[in-house]
Amino acid sequence: MASKFTFIIFLFAILCLLSHVDAKKAIGSVKVVVLDGEELADKDRGADLSDPYVRLWIDGNSKKTTTVKKNTLNTYWGETFFFKYYPGPHKLHVEVWDRDYGRDKDDLMGKAVVNLDNYCKPTAAAPVCSVDGVFAEFDDSHFNYVLLDLTWSLF
Repeated sequence: MASKFTFIIFLFAILCLLSHVDAKKAIGSVKVVVLDGEELADKDRGADLSDPYVRLWIDGNSKKTTTVKKNTLNTYWGETFFFKYYPGPHKLHVEVWDRDYGRDKDDLMGKAVVNLDNYCKPTAAAPVCSVDGVFAEFDDSHFNYVLLDLTWSLF
Protein backbone atom coordinates (compact mmCIF):
# COMPACT_ATOMS: atom_id res chain seq x y z
CA MET A 1 0.00 0.00 0.00
CA ALA A 2 2.81 2.41 0.89
CA SER A 3 4.58 1.78 -2.41
CA LYS A 4 1.40 2.59 -4.38
CA PHE A 5 1.03 5.83 -2.46
CA THR A 6 4.71 6.71 -3.04
CA PHE A 7 4.34 5.97 -6.75
CA ILE A 8 1.24 8.19 -7.02
CA ILE A 9 3.03 11.07 -5.24
CA PHE A 10 6.07 10.58 -7.51
CA LEU A 11 3.87 10.57 -10.64
CA PHE A 12 2.02 13.69 -9.47
CA ALA A 13 5.33 15.51 -8.90
CA ILE A 14 6.57 14.61 -12.40
CA LEU A 15 3.31 15.78 -14.01
CA CYS A 16 3.55 19.09 -12.13
CA LEU A 17 7.12 19.59 -13.35
CA LEU A 18 6.27 18.71 -16.96
CA SER A 19 3.37 21.12 -17.03
CA HIS A 20 5.81 24.00 -16.41
CA VAL A 21 8.66 22.96 -18.73
CA ASP A 22 7.51 24.76 -21.89
CA ALA A 23 4.98 27.08 -20.32
CA LYS A 24 6.45 30.40 -21.45
CA LYS A 25 4.54 33.44 -20.39
CA ALA A 26 3.98 36.19 -22.94
CA ILE A 27 5.46 39.50 -21.81
CA GLY A 28 4.02 41.65 -24.58
CA SER A 29 2.85 41.75 -28.17
CA VAL A 30 4.27 42.42 -31.59
CA LYS A 31 2.15 44.17 -34.20
CA VAL A 32 3.18 43.45 -37.79
CA VAL A 33 1.69 45.45 -40.65
CA VAL A 34 2.26 43.79 -44.03
CA LEU A 35 2.37 46.78 -46.35
CA ASP A 36 3.30 45.76 -49.86
CA GLY A 37 5.26 43.42 -52.09
CA GLU A 38 7.34 44.59 -55.02
CA GLU A 39 8.93 42.80 -57.97
CA LEU A 40 7.50 39.48 -56.86
CA ALA A 41 8.30 36.35 -58.82
CA ASP A 42 6.15 35.34 -61.80
CA LYS A 43 4.77 31.93 -60.86
CA ASP A 44 1.71 31.66 -63.13
CA ARG A 45 3.04 29.91 -66.20
CA GLY A 46 3.02 32.15 -69.25
CA ALA A 47 0.92 34.90 -67.68
CA ASP A 48 3.75 37.13 -66.30
CA LEU A 49 1.63 37.40 -63.15
CA SER A 50 1.05 35.73 -59.79
CA ASP A 51 -1.64 35.58 -57.12
CA PRO A 52 0.49 36.40 -54.06
CA TYR A 53 -0.29 36.10 -50.37
CA VAL A 54 1.97 36.31 -47.31
CA ARG A 55 2.28 33.74 -44.53
CA LEU A 56 4.11 34.93 -41.42
CA TRP A 57 4.85 33.83 -37.89
CA ILE A 58 7.09 34.43 -34.91
CA ASP A 59 8.47 31.38 -33.12
CA GLY A 60 6.00 30.20 -30.48
CA ASN A 61 3.02 31.71 -32.32
CA SER A 62 0.62 30.37 -34.90
CA LYS A 63 0.96 31.31 -38.56
CA LYS A 64 -1.03 34.23 -39.98
CA THR A 65 -1.96 34.73 -43.63
CA THR A 66 -2.88 37.77 -45.71
CA THR A 67 -5.53 37.83 -48.38
CA VAL A 68 -4.66 36.72 -51.91
CA LYS A 69 -4.06 39.51 -54.44
CA LYS A 70 -4.90 38.27 -57.91
CA ASN A 71 -2.89 38.81 -61.10
CA THR A 72 -0.08 41.04 -59.86
CA LEU A 73 3.66 41.16 -59.18
CA ASN A 74 3.43 44.44 -57.23
CA THR A 75 0.71 44.65 -54.61
CA TYR A 76 -0.49 46.40 -51.48
CA TRP A 77 -1.92 44.43 -48.56
CA GLY A 78 -2.07 46.89 -45.66
CA GLU A 79 -3.02 44.08 -43.27
CA THR A 80 -2.24 44.03 -39.54
CA PHE A 81 -1.40 40.99 -37.42
CA PHE A 82 -0.65 40.59 -33.72
CA PHE A 83 1.68 38.04 -32.14
CA LYS A 84 2.56 37.28 -28.53
CA TYR A 85 5.98 38.47 -27.41
CA TYR A 86 7.89 35.90 -25.34
CA PRO A 87 11.28 36.16 -23.65
CA GLY A 88 14.12 34.93 -25.84
CA PRO A 89 15.19 35.43 -29.45
CA HIS A 90 12.57 36.88 -31.78
CA LYS A 91 12.55 35.90 -35.43
CA LEU A 92 9.77 36.84 -37.81
CA HIS A 93 9.38 34.31 -40.62
CA VAL A 94 7.92 35.73 -43.84
CA GLU A 95 6.92 33.63 -46.83
CA VAL A 96 5.22 34.79 -50.01
CA TRP A 97 3.21 32.21 -51.90
CA ASP A 98 1.43 32.17 -55.25
CA ARG A 99 -2.11 30.81 -54.95
CA ASP A 100 -2.79 28.12 -57.51
CA TYR A 101 -6.40 27.22 -58.03
CA GLY A 102 -7.56 23.72 -58.85
CA ARG A 103 -5.34 20.72 -58.24
CA ASP A 104 -1.98 22.53 -58.34
CA LYS A 105 -0.15 23.19 -55.08
CA ASP A 106 0.64 26.79 -54.19
CA ASP A 107 4.14 27.92 -55.23
CA LEU A 108 6.64 29.41 -52.81
CA MET A 109 7.74 32.76 -54.27
CA GLY A 110 10.26 33.68 -51.59
CA LYS A 111 11.01 33.53 -47.90
CA ALA A 112 12.92 35.59 -45.37
CA VAL A 113 13.69 35.61 -41.67
CA VAL A 114 13.77 38.99 -39.94
CA ASN A 115 15.71 39.02 -36.67
CA LEU A 116 13.55 41.41 -34.65
CA ASP A 117 16.21 41.77 -31.96
CA ASN A 118 18.41 43.62 -34.49
CA TYR A 119 15.89 46.48 -34.62
CA CYS A 120 14.87 47.21 -31.03
CA LYS A 121 13.77 45.63 -27.78
CA PRO A 122 11.14 47.12 -25.50
CA THR A 123 12.22 47.66 -21.91
CA ALA A 124 10.49 48.72 -18.70
CA ALA A 125 11.77 52.26 -19.29
CA ALA A 126 10.61 52.29 -22.92
CA PRO A 127 7.80 49.70 -23.15
CA VAL A 128 6.96 50.42 -26.81
CA CYS A 129 9.24 50.58 -29.81
CA SER A 130 8.36 50.88 -33.47
CA VAL A 131 10.25 50.44 -36.71
CA ASP A 132 8.69 51.45 -40.02
CA GLY A 133 9.81 50.28 -43.42
CA VAL A 134 11.46 46.95 -42.62
CA PHE A 135 12.35 45.05 -45.77
CA ALA A 136 11.93 41.28 -45.70
CA GLU A 137 14.19 40.49 -48.65
CA PHE A 138 13.98 37.02 -50.07
CA ASP A 139 16.93 34.69 -50.25
CA ASP A 140 16.76 33.81 -53.92
CA SER A 141 18.07 35.34 -57.13
CA HIS A 142 14.95 37.38 -57.90
CA PHE A 143 14.96 40.91 -56.45
CA ASN A 144 11.72 40.74 -54.50
CA TYR A 145 10.68 41.79 -51.03
CA VAL A 146 7.81 42.54 -48.68
CA LEU A 147 7.71 45.83 -46.75
CA LEU A 148 6.64 45.70 -43.07
CA ASP A 149 5.98 48.05 -40.15
CA LEU A 150 6.72 46.58 -36.71
CA THR A 151 5.68 47.63 -33.19
CA TRP A 152 6.67 45.85 -29.95
CA SER A 153 4.75 46.49 -26.71
CA LEU A 154 5.26 45.12 -23.23
CA PHE A 155 2.21 44.25 -21.12
